Amino acid sequence: MNERKKTRVVILGGGFGGVYTAMHLEKLQKKHKDLEIILVNKENYFVYQPMLAEVVGGSLGILDTVSSLRRLLPKTTLYIREIQAIDTANKTITLAPQFSHTSLDIAYDHLVLSLGTVTDFRGLSGIHEHALPFKNLADTLVIRNRIIDAIESAAIESNPKLKQELLTFVIGGGGFSGTEVVAEVNDFARRMAKDYPTIDKNEVKVILVHSKKRLMDIELSESLGNYAGEILQKRGVEIRFGLRLSSATPQEAILSNGEKIPCKTVISTVPSSPNPLMDSLDLPKEKGKVIADQQMQVKDQNNIWAIGDCSLIPAPSGDGYCPATAQFAIRQAKVLAYNITASLTNAEKKTFTFKGLGMMGALGHHRAVAELFGSIKFSGIFAWMMWRAVYWIKLPGMGRKIKVMLSWLLEMIVPTEAVQLKIQPTQGIVQLHYETGEIIFHEGDIGDYLYIIVDGKVQVLKGKDEKICTLSKGEYFGEMALLSKGERSATVQCIEPTNVLALRKRDFGLLISNFDELKRNFESTDQARREKHA
Repeated sequence: MNERKKTRVVILGGGFGGVYTAMHLEKLQKKHKDLEIILVNKENYFVYQPMLAEVVGGSLGILDTVSSLRRLLPKTTLYIREIQAIDTANKTITLAPQFSHTSLDIAYDHLVLSLGTVTDFRGLSGIHEHALPFKNLADTLVIRNRIIDAIESAAIESNPKLKQELLTFVIGGGGFSGTEVVAEVNDFARRMAKDYPTIDKNEVKVILVHSKKRLMDIELSESLGNYAGEILQKRGVEIRFGLRLSSATPQEAILSNGEKIPCKTVISTVPSSPNPLMDSLDLPKEKGKVIADQQMQVKDQNNIWAIGDCSLIPAPSGDGYCPATAQFAIRQAKVLAYNITASLTNAEKKTFTFKGLGMMGALGHHRAVAELFGSIKFSGIFAWMMWRAVYWIKLPGMGRKIKVMLSWLLEMIVPTEAVQLKIQPTQGIVQLHYETGEIIFHEGDIGDYLYIIVDGKVQVLKGKDEKICTLSKGEYFGEMALLSKGERSATVQCIEPTNVLALRKRDFGLLISNFDELKRNFESTDQARREKHA
């Protein structure tokens, strides 16, 4: 029985659409005091995406583009977790375990889908393994560190061939993200190279690969797209139009025409696809995105709403769908928040009518392009000043505005320092230690790891005290729940100090999807154990 007295709105995703929807709902709480707002996101911060590329080049600090969700949304309950499942039939969201093996269920009355997109390298051999994505703050940090590593290594490299590979940077995709990141990579790499007497500035090669005939072809007019290409080429960027990245190895980038470019750094800004969680939803979709109306309500649903990159919302002009940009998501959020509260009182809902103000793109080195209201075009330093001014004004929170302004001022006075902040990446397999009597996981817990015993001994228990078996060095356990994608069927307890190797569910899935024989071995072991203890 539902004992909740308040109407609960659960928002999935902490991008522009999700965060601004929560902001507007908080304002509407004054009139609707029975409204409970929950936002689920895997990070506890909001990233101001339009400025991410500046972090690569050092114009902004690593934390200048992020804002605390707790400070932005003081009246919203935050769940900083990965989303495991969305059950629209039972109106529940299942969150992945954190600091335990137990998942968490959240019930909702209204659901807002704002899950955005993810980098999708499926079907692109070698790109997933060797290309660096540019999607979030962590990606930005990895790219910056890679550029510094490459320049530092090239400065002391005696092998000319390897040195040239280190000084060659290949970027795939000439949309907004690709153009902005290639501009920052080019400026940063060439600026760094000046500090090393052993590197000739002409040795630095930055290559942009774009499948269309001009840059930002979808977002900007032909003249501005051509201007952007000319500016980048004047600064030393090589642009390969009409081609795309088809593969990559540790030594080279391979283009769609078969050309191989020896390099150690490949960055890909394409392609992207809706969050994989959307695939499991029994909702009307097109190309993986949920179809909603101009009121942001999902087709044939009265309590599910969609916004941002994961949705298809008809454009007010009647021509296709709204573009997946911040200016649209922010304005959609205001209409969506109002419509959710309107649905609670059976009031008339609002229709989204915003048609866009225009687009702007930074080209690095105090240059940008801008196109406003479809006909007013700017380029050069004036467009760059406008780009910074507009995005600075739109930054959420006065504290963040002050920090960004100080960073920009310091950049003009103090040269950018090529200092790395290396963070140990999450390991695919980790070693864990347990003492006698400790429980590794309980019966009914979610299946999240495969365990291999390095040394020690464990017992497998069914129910309260039924002992099924004892496992020791070299044996593994936990595969049953991973293969069945269900809950743990038994409890595993250490009967002496034990060290185990733990392989994450995602990495386990990667292994068995690529090695059929290994998968069959796990399945046969699973079957034998089930038959033995049936």
